[in-house]
Amino acid sequence: MKKTIRILAVVLCLVLAVSALSGCTIKLNITVNHQGGSSASSATPVAAPSQTPAPTPAPSAPESTTAAPASSAAAANSGEEKPSETPKQEASAGKELSPTSPKEDIVAEYVEVYNTTKKAGTFKGHDEMTLVEVLIDGKDNSMIKNAAKGMVKAEGTDMPLPPYSDDNPCNECLTTAADIATATYNDNGDGTATIKLVPIATTNSKKFSDAQGNMFNVMEDVKPTVESISILKWSEGTTDDNVVLKCDGSYAEVTYDKATKMMTKADYTLITIAEVQHANILIFKDKSATAKFDYKMLYPG
Repeated sequence: MKKTIRILAVVLCLVLAVSALSGCTIKLNITVNHQGGSSASSATPVAAPSQTPAPTPAPSAPESTTAAPASSAAAANSGEEKPSETPKQEASAGKELSPTSPKEDIVAEYVEVYNTTKKAGTFKGHDEMTLVEVLIDGKDNSMIKNAAKGMVKAEGTDMPLPPYSDDNPCNECLTTAADIATATYNDNGDGTATIKLVPIATTNSKKFSDAQGNMFNVMEDVKPTVESISILKWSEGTTDDNVVLKCDGSYAEVTYDKATKMMTKADYTLITIAEVQHANILIFKDKSATAKFDYKMLYPG
C-alpha cells in the first residue's frame, strides 16, 4: 500500500497568511511519500471573496519556548539519501541496565532492540500529524491555526520503523550515542523495559544524515515549493536564508521484551518548527511566520 502524509510544512504559515492578510487564496498541496522523496503541486493565486484584513501587529519575538532555536547539533552536510556504508553498531555486551546506566549503554540496548525488531519485519505502525502552533510576526493567530487543521493530515499505514525509503529500508540502526541528548531506561517489572531517547536538535535535517535524520522520516525538500509561490518575494536574503526547519525536542520511546529484544510498543515523535522571515507578500512587507508540527509514528498500529 502506498503510504503518504499530506502536509503544508513551512509554507503553510505563508499560504494562510496570504489568505488572511491579502484577500487571495493560494491552492497548494505537498505530498511526502515515505517510500521515497516528496513532491509539491504548483501554488496559484486565485481571486477570493473580498475581506477586510486586520492590520498585522509590528514584528516582535515569539515568547513560546516550544520554538526555541536548535542547539549546536550538526546540520546535514550531504544531500545523499543513502549512507555510503553500514555504520558500526554499538554492542551492549549483556550489561544489566538501570535508570542510572550511562547514555552509551542505554543507546547500545536501543540499537540491539531496533535491529532485532526491524529485521523481523512484523512490527508495523501508523502515523498522526498535529499542527501545534502558528505565529505571524511572533503573535499567535488562532484563526489561521483553526483554518489549517483541515489541511494537515497523515495517511500512513503498515509502516516499518523509521527512517526508511524505497532504495534504503535501513534495517541497521543509524542512531549512535553521539546523536543523543538524553537517554532514560525503566524496567517495567513485567519482563519488559522502556527506553526513551531524545536526539540532539538539528536545522534543515536530512534523512540518514544527522541526529534527527538517523531516527525519523524528517521533512525536507521544501525549497521548490516555497519558490513556486509567485507572489512571495524576500525583503532580504534568499529562500535558503529565510526558510528554516528546526527539529528540537523530538523523541523515540520504545517498550520491548527484555528476553527477545523485540519491541511491543513504540512512539516516534518528530517535532518540527518551520520558520520563515523577511517575506514580502503583495503589499505586506518583511513578514515572519512560524509553524510547529508534531508528527507521530505509532506502533503497533
